[in-house]
Amino acid sequence: MLAKLYQLGHEVCVLEELRPGDAFAAGPTANFLTPGDGIRTLWYNPRRGLTKLLSWPVDRIFRRAFDGRNLGHRMLVVLRAVRLFRPDVIACTDGFTYAIPAAFLRRLGLLATPLVVSYIGGDILDCPEVGVGKRRTPMVDWLIRNSLLSIDRMRPLCGSLEHILIRDGADPRRIDVIPIQLGVETKVLGEIAARRDGIGQRLRRQYGIAPTAPLLVTLSGNHKGKGLHLLARAWPQIAAAVPGCRWLLCGPADPWLEEGVWPLLHASGRADDVCATGSLRGTEVYEHLAAGDLHVNPTICEGLNMVTVEAAAMGTPTVGTDGAGIADWMRRYAAGIVVPSGEVGSLADAIIRALGDPAARAAMSRAGREMAAEFALDRIAGELESLFEEARRSPSLES
Repeated sequence: MLAKLYQLGHEVCVLEELRPGDAFAAGPTANFLTPGDGIRTLWYNPRRGLTKLLSWPVDRIFRRAFDGRNLGHRMLVVLRAVRLFRPDVIACTDGFTYAIPAAFLRRLGLLATPLVVSYIGGDILDCPEVGVGKRRTPMVDWLIRNSLLSIDRMRPLCGSLEHILIRDGADPRRIDVIPIQLGVETKVLGEIAARRDGIGQRLRRQYGIAPTAPLLVTLSGNHKGKGLHLLARAWPQIAAAVPGCRWLLCGPADPWLEEGVWPLLHASGRADDVCATGSLRGTEVYEHLAAGDLHVNPTICEGLNMVTVEAAAMGTPTVGTDGAGIADWMRRYAAGIVVPSGEVGSLADAIIRALGDPAARAAMSRAGREMAAEFALDRIAGELESLFEEARRSPSLES
């Protein structure tokens, strides 16, 4: 999105943290990710420097609540970036790690630039039972709620995150629901989708899956919050009802798979029906989604779930849960089946029903393509342009 906004003629500047192993020093550079990209960047080191020493008293108080980071240090770094770049609008890509420091600078009267903040899920969600979001200790809750008072425009990715912001005290008039964009141009997605049948045949041969076997695909980070253990519990019922069915389990080998997913599959005697692909890159993601008859998203708790949109762009409908924000769009477009999060029986029934009804899948596939168009890069870039302009023209909030 940064590159897209730059292409549209905007000056784009970035504040970015140096990671261990980075080969360059802290300070300003003329580019961000690639030479010549034109995106000026201020790199900073959160582990050393005079600024870190100056901010130590504040950092000592808030470090545990601020995700193990240094709040005072980051406030000083944000202030330095604003003085260096002199932006018309500050855009924070999540509502915690940069938005809280910037918002507290506003409250202290040290920052007058309009502030726009995106809320992506883990920054305000509270699902500690599956390791998702921020544990709402009293201090964390105080940080989040008080930051909202100094933010000009809030951009949650979905309606469920909007409801959390309102519950936390945000002014609904300053909230604009704008989802994240597809990471690939619409033309490229269309070219991959047009090869769907051929891709499916190739990948089935690659993984030793029969050409006519009903195939469901999952693709995620595979941690506990993604709910694959729920699908593993449902798998014996699905496999019994849909003979020859196979599960293409895509994504990294997270420890949770060995701890909470594979043991269930082995215990049911159905582990051989599951093919694990490991991590996928680039167009491999879209090709594996295109190969499935059905995409399944059994997530327990997350902000949006863009994989469902990527599957829809490939023509693959989804059975998902209401634990993901994308459920709003799935219902609106009738682009899949939404079941209650955590209900294994409902998940199994919906998958069996979808695999057994090609006509329904075809209808959901058509609706899914319409849904995916709402997440196109150009469309979201246009909405963000309007949002930034609105923030720039609006009267500044009182500190």
